[in-house]
Amino acid sequence: MTTAVGPAPGAAPAGGTGTLPRSVHAWYGSGAVATGIFNTVPGLLLLIYLTDTLAVGPALAGLVVLLPKLVDLLVSPYIGIRSDRTRSSWGPRRPWMLAGALTLPVLFGAMFAGPPLEGNAAALYVAVVFVAAALASSVFQVPHAALPGEITSDYHERSTFNTWRTAFVGLALMLGGALAPVLQSAPGDEVAGYRLMGLVMGAVVLVSMLGAVIGTRRAPRTVFPHRTEGLPAQLRAAFAHRHFRVLFPANLLMAAAGGTMVAGVPYVTANVMGEPRYTSVLMVCVLVPLIASAPLWKRLSVRVDKRRAAGLAAAVFSLGGLGLLLIPVWGLPGAVLSSVLVGVGLSGTTLLPWSMLADCMADTHGSGRRQSGVLSGVWTSGEAMAQAVGTGLLSLSLALSGYVESGAGEAVRQSDEALRGMLVGSTLVPAAVMLCCLVPLAFYRLTADGLRSEPGDARSDPPVPSGP
Repeated sequence: MTTAVGPAPGAAPAGGTGTLPRSVHAWYGSGAVATGIFNTVPGLLLLIYLTDTLAVGPALAGLVVLLPKLVDLLVSPYIGIRSDRTRSSWGPRRPWMLAGALTLPVLFGAMFAGPPLEGNAAALYVAVVFVAAALASSVFQVPHAALPGEITSDYHERSTFNTWRTAFVGLALMLGGALAPVLQSAPGDEVAGYRLMGLVMGAVVLVSMLGAVIGTRRAPRTVFPHRTEGLPAQLRAAFAHRHFRVLFPANLLMAAAGGTMVAGVPYVTANVMGEPRYTSVLMVCVLVPLIASAPLWKRLSVRVDKRRAAGLAAAVFSLGGLGLLLIPVWGLPGAVLSSVLVGVGLSGTTLLPWSMLADCMADTHGSGRRQSGVLSGVWTSGEAMAQAVGTGLLSLSLALSGYVESGAGEAVRQSDEALRGMLVGSTLVPAAVMLCCLVPLAFYRLTADGLRSEPGDARSDPPVPSGP
């Protein structure tokens, strides 16, 4: 049985509907601003920063974006295990979150510092800093992702946590997708613009992370017996969870689709539409619906269950992606309408898988052994990898279609084949990848009734005797 360390003063006990103060929901969600900015800004601007400012070839630039995710894929599950084993008066998660909060903002600013380097040397600098920043992000995000599955036992309250998270993800995307390009272009000098953007976004990341650390101090702090197994054994246990092992690939496909489309926006607006400022316009058209529709997806998930709602969200996203493919035909008005559909779909594919993850974490607690950390570690590293794969798909499309890189201040006219490659890679490819998630989703079966009726499902640990 789990033993609970008494909650912080003023905190409600875990479990039950609506037992946690709304402030805990909101402050938990605010942490998503940091992770959202860290995923969005590099996803949107890092590839084009490398190819069009630092004169890095598209294939090498794609590798730079992918490398930190490969490292993160190996390290995040280990962070989750160490977080599971942490004993602290702050609880097991918040000390790790604080460590991430104190390191990621500095590294984020350094990533866009614009050193006097070009080509391979610039690629090496960005790769090293990006790897360090990705590790700092995981130190925060892995324990942050584990919280909803263990501080409440209410099936729908976990959706409430992730509704707040999705709203703040929308805010992060607004800041990273709309404000960051404006800041980058404000000084008129590309290198200075990237430096300004990196500093401002780094400051926002710092405030967001510290807010999540401080604001969740009222959450219950539940302590579980130690897991003494090593990483391989815990990974086997994680993928023995039959609900998690089908949800995980579904989320990978969703994240890859979103990463491909976000990375393609500045290329399409600058080259296909001929107006780089449309990047902010289209990102706003995605992000306002993303934020506004999050409560609607939660309500729909209560009516039809989370799996069906997630499938519908994937279909809406793909419909918007197909609409964006027709930008050369219907121009800005069609691009705006299609972006709205993408935003509505992206809202559901952001909210619902994370809520389903929290259900999977709760489904491991009957054994008395904490497994939330390793599940969240696998999840966050996989999601980061999938987003990088999405960016890699776009860079591959650019390389195959003959896209020509450039240095700061250089103007290059791209060929018709390159324009077609960037348009297809930014719209049709993510729409198709998103639809593929419907296959693993069809096998996901965990519901509120399932959580109550499957006390021993998919657990590798024997029951732990009740403690005092």
